[in-house]
Amino acid sequence: MEMVSVLVVALCFGLQGGESGSAAHWDAEGLSLLKQGQVSQAEGSFRKALEADPTDSEALNDLGVILRRRGEPEKAVELLRSAVNQHPHNALIHSNLALALQAAGRPNEALAELKTASSLQPANASIHLNIGILLSQTGANDEAQKELRKTLNLDPESPAAHQELARLFARQGLTQRAEEEYLAAISLAPLPSGHYELGQLYSNNGLLDRAGAEFRAAAQLEPKNAGYHQALGSTLLRENNLPAAEVELRHAIQLDSQAGEAHRDLGAVLRREGKLQEASEELRRAAQLLPDDSQPHYMLAQVLEKLGRQSEAGTEMNLAAQFARREKNAPLEKAYNNEGSKLLEDGQLSEAAEKFRQALQLDPGDTKAQYNLALSLFLQNHTNESIEEFRTLLRTAPDDPDALYYLGLALLATHQLNDARASLEKAISLRPEDARAHNALGVTFARLKDVSRAVTELQAAQHLEPRNAAYGRNLACVEGRRSNCTPTP
Repeated sequence: MEMVSVLVVALCFGLQGGESGSAAHWDAEGLSLLKQGQVSQAEGSFRKALEADPTDSEALNDLGVILRRRGEPEKAVELLRSAVNQHPHNALIHSNLALALQAAGRPNEALAELKTASSLQPANASIHLNIGILLSQTGANDEAQKELRKTLNLDPESPAAHQELARLFARQGLTQRAEEEYLAAISLAPLPSGHYELGQLYSNNGLLDRAGAEFRAAAQLEPKNAGYHQALGSTLLRENNLPAAEVELRHAIQLDSQAGEAHRDLGAVLRREGKLQEASEELRRAAQLLPDDSQPHYMLAQVLEKLGRQSEAGTEMNLAAQFARREKNAPLEKAYNNEGSKLLEDGQLSEAAEKFRQALQLDPGDTKAQYNLALSLFLQNHTNESIEEFRTLLRTAPDDPDALYYLGLALLATHQLNDARASLEKAISLRPEDARAHNALGVTFARLKDVSRAVTELQAAQHLEPRNAAYGRNLACVEGRRSNCTPTP
């Protein structure tokens, strides 16, 4: 069972007191209800506060937090965005908005909000931690490590920062450093997820005794977590301790009947114990719950053959082979991406595009291949095709600032000026320090005959990269200090 990083929750509560029926009155009542754990009733009070005053930032914020925690992040984003508009210098509201954006699957927008929050409260360890988590999840490992180190400088006893550093090192294959950070985290707090992830680290390195001890510690701290019992049971299976493995795996299934890995490994235990009919039932259930896993089908085929059900065994073996081929495609897809990236770096654009198309045939949801294909087409001046591919990517990753920037350039090249403006403005909202995007947006405004806004954007580009002569030439051209010139993106 894969564990996923969760951003630290920041709550901001508002005013106390106020006249009966006023927004302040309902805010205070909502806060009181929240303290008593009456979340639904508190939500009602905050909604009444907004009926009294639709601009009440306390109610907008607190209701947004409730909706995010209830699993309605898009609605939360709308409310928290309104709260930020009311109080743009409130770091905690920016942080809450970032949490909602993260929950809505918009990590780049979330990162932009957290950076704003950090600029407002640079000594807030929780904000640096959340930035580190987001950067780590997007693969920006060096930047993530810097933010997590800042967190520990501000709060040396933050178990969450140590755990996130451990996750980062584990993904990089730095096993010893990951182990050190996990041990630091669990020495500071009884973290079941820390024990579990340390167990995974040991398991991946063949240290089964240590892995089992950590999984057991996690299960003792959080006994109703099916994943921890499944991991312990699977480790015991690898150690051939079948009776103990069966106990843990059955416990996992009792806690979560949809735990496919537990059904699969229990089927393996029962097969080894000679309980073939029970094994076939568990493996068939595992195959339903793990539709892309070849193992349940393969083991089920073996069990059915021993039970004399040859036709069914043949069907399962064919399915196992089919899924195994699909699993083998993953390295091939990665190879196509790597080859395409090298060709792109070397300027062999047509060949690169073909490799990225091949990767997308194996996995149409590969956003990296989608972006690189669109970029390859753009650099070949296949502008309309690149627009189509960038838009395909942005349907899946709507807050990718690089895709928005290049889409803006492509739209500008095809004279779709208003669409270009919208794309570039969104890119800048996500990455305000991007001088290229400010320059391109300035050129777009110049072509729209909006000289004032063009100057503003070109000045921003020049301020961010004062040594870039092209930005200075564009600014001089728009301001009229040069004749017979055309600003270029």
